[in-house]
Amino acid sequence: MRDTSKYITKNVGQKPKRNYNLRKDVRSQKLYKENNKVRDKVSRLYLTDNYEHRQTGSMIPGQLVMFNYFEPKTKEELEYYDAMPVVIFFGDYVSKEGRRIIGFNLHYYPPRIRFQIMERIFEIYKPFYLKSFNKPLKNELSHFDYKWLVEQLEKAGMDFGVRQYIPGLCSAVTPLPTEAWSKAVFTEGRFKKRTREQILKYWKDKLQSKR
Repeated sequence: MRDTSKYITKNVGQKPKRNYNLRKDVRSQKLYKENNKVRDKVSRLYLTDNYEHRQTGSMIPGQLVMFNYFEPKTKEELEYYDAMPVVIFFGDYVSKEGRRIIGFNLHYYPPRIRFQIMERIFEIYKPFYLKSFNKPLKNELSHFDYKWLVEQLEKAGMDFGVRQYIPGLCSAVTPLPTEAWSKAVFTEGRFKKRTREQILKYWKDKLQSKR
């Protein structure tokens, strides 16, 4: 296992402290003051080394999941896509083309906004997330309504990061418990066909169009 202790406070398997605060946890990480490249590299090493891959069937609404999505079915038609998403899983549905899963991908936002969105989601469902602090969710969050959540975070442009995926094309699926959120927020996307800077400009343009 690679040593990431220089940048990350490891808390795998530990119980949350009383009055755990996600914002403080994020800010306490030494990665918080590093550049995006270092953040992404170290946080991915940490998550890969400390959490196990599972099948897509283990994805539960409300859960944070990391996976690879190297070959989208319609990648030739897509303007851009993230090949290594980190997603809060919303749920699934069956279309004419087959089953699809829906989730909110953190990577479509600048870090500051990403931190704020994740903190807000955590606070809304805090009692449930604390119960699964050091283990991935086993049961769907009660009253988890992603459409309502998107409306609540409309000012941050949360709908811009809502994407759909084909389960059979997802690989290295890694459910992440609450303790991992303060590290996962430092990952960056592996955008194809567009740069990170272009993606963030699209997000900014979308926000401005709503004003």
